[in-house]
Amino acid sequence: MTSRRTTRATGASRRVGIRDVAEATGLSITTVSHALRGKGQIAPATRERVRRAAEELGYRPDPVARGLVSGRTGILGLVVGHMSDVPWASTYRPYYAAFSAGATMTAVERDYALVAVPGDPASGLWTRVPMDGLIIVDPVRDDPLLADCARRGMPVVTDGRPIDPGYDAVPTVESDLDHGMAAILGHLREAGAARVGLLSGPEPDAYTQDCERLYRQWCAETGQAALVETPAISEDPVDAALRLLSAPGRPDAVHGLNETYGQALVVAARRTGLAIPGDLMVSVMRESDQSAGATDWEIPLTALSLDARRLGAECVTTLIDVLDGKKPADVVVPCTVVVRESTRRG
Repeated sequence: MTSRRTTRATGASRRVGIRDVAEATGLSITTVSHALRGKGQIAPATRERVRRAAEELGYRPDPVARGLVSGRTGILGLVVGHMSDVPWASTYRPYYAAFSAGATMTAVERDYALVAVPGDPASGLWTRVPMDGLIIVDPVRDDPLLADCARRGMPVVTDGRPIDPGYDAVPTVESDLDHGMAAILGHLREAGAARVGLLSGPEPDAYTQDCERLYRQWCAETGQAALVETPAISEDPVDAALRLLSAPGRPDAVHGLNETYGQALVVAARRTGLAIPGDLMVSVMRESDQSAGATDWEIPLTALSLDARRLGAECVTTLIDVLDGKKPADVVVPCTVVVRESTRRG
């Protein structure tokens, strides 16, 4: 096999191609190509032999040549519907930042680029990006982009299930909210809460709808009245939190559906003279820091982590499977409860 010294010298003058790998291994160009792309009926030992030779030679796929052969651009699109909302920066960015990090790393590992595209199909801007497929995060009711993708035949994967009928064939990657919500609500009850409330949201997406449905289901199973408050789209969530904490029979524990609502509960508790966690326990869906010692707020809040980084990675993997002609099954990613001071009594 070609030595590393020779390889470096050769690589300095020209790009190492599949033909070089084929010559080094004594295999055909077709066999090497299939082995490197994970296609064809290639023996595991042969795939490993090709991989080692490619690594030693310094082979890297030529995206232009690959695109000419496959007809692909090597670009995956990512769109976030909530980015157009006013409170996006504080409410959604931490989740989407982790999601995008996981998606980007996986795309690069699979020799794709990930590009964020505008979420308004009416502008037509998203169609100017030459991409092979699109990931839609949190599709909403009557989602215009999802409908536009269907009309154009654009391969698409969603983070969170589409809530409109007619999209059953769209592959989805979802958080295991059935177990996650049961776990966080159960934790609050086990920590001593007698009345667990929910600070929900006005967003017309599956995450919000499913969380509220699962909360009401949990209330029915545990025999407590549902205590739900939802801020209007243009309302300061602190006002909604104040209504929830000032009502007769107020909850002694509340779960907030995102970081903004968690902070709103902390502010509302301070204004009403409620101590956390003595008078009120607070939990929140949170992704920005899963370490047990997070102290960026007044009191570290117990969190339900949806593992956004893994969700992003799984979306990219699923979309590439679709592009490769596979029919991937829907993916469900486990949630994790991270207990912090806001629910530790005694």
